[in-house]
Amino acid sequence: MKKKPTWIQQLRGQRARTILVRAVVLLLLVDVAFIFLLPVLRLISTSLMHVMDLYDPTVEWIPRRWAWENYSRAFLALEYPLSFKNTVLVAGACAVLQTISCAIVGYGFARIRFPGQDWLFMLVLFAMIVPPQAIIIQLFILYGELGWLDSYLPFIVPSALGMGLRGALFVFIFRQFFKGMPWELEDAARIDGAGPFRVFFNIMLPPAQPAIVVVFLFAFVWHWNDSLEPSIYLNRAEKFFLPQRLTVVEMALENLRFHAMWGTGVIMAAALLVILPLLVLYLFTQRYFVESIERTGLIG
Repeated sequence: MKKKPTWIQQLRGQRARTILVRAVVLLLLVDVAFIFLLPVLRLISTSLMHVMDLYDPTVEWIPRRWAWENYSRAFLALEYPLSFKNTVLVAGACAVLQTISCAIVGYGFARIRFPGQDWLFMLVLFAMIVPPQAIIIQLFILYGELGWLDSYLPFIVPSALGMGLRGALFVFIFRQFFKGMPWELEDAARIDGAGPFRVFFNIMLPPAQPAIVVVFLFAFVWHWNDSLEPSIYLNRAEKFFLPQRLTVVEMALENLRFHAMWGTGVIMAAALLVILPLLVLYLFTQRYFVESIERTGLIG
């Protein structure tokens, strides 16, 4: 007859299973982190390589000669101060306006009943799956007739109206968040004499901080990284954004009288300078971002 394991043996077995599970999870996390970090590490390594190291097959990751001058050349080619200012101002303005407008639209879909509500929300869902490339020609013609080309209005005005880049997704996020809030909050506010705007701004909007953080960060990052629409609507170099400047780095190097053979390392350095502000932003906001993602249910 088999003896039953003692409580000490059971505790040891439970600890062994816990350690095994944690080891497997840690291994998976390391693998996923490596997949995502490998391109960034390759980007940093290449950006610091001298041109002779780039053509040397024996040099893999660590350069033999550190080419810090790649960053100074990239800084000049990007016209970094001007392009950075343009990108921050437009991306920040679009993110703020899109957050406010999409919150209002999402609140209307979630809490206000009106004829054709479901059909209109189906159009919002349809807009989520339509790629921007499919309507870029129609938008170009429209903005040309309005006289908005070569200005920032094609980015700012749609954002203020609840549209813009990924606007349908942001409306959906706010709609799902407001839909899950208790109706008693609104009923109590209306009994106290609060109107629709006061109910929205004073009662419904403060608890929506997780959705606000998610939408603002997503909007800011997507507007920052967007290079399609700026390349279509903007023509003058002094209005270019940082991602748009990446497409003309080699031409800028020639104008600055740098030889074309420096192109690869300088382009990698320029790409790192473009994404560096976003990395810094994420370092300062990662805790709020992760908490907001979990509370809005996007991980599901």
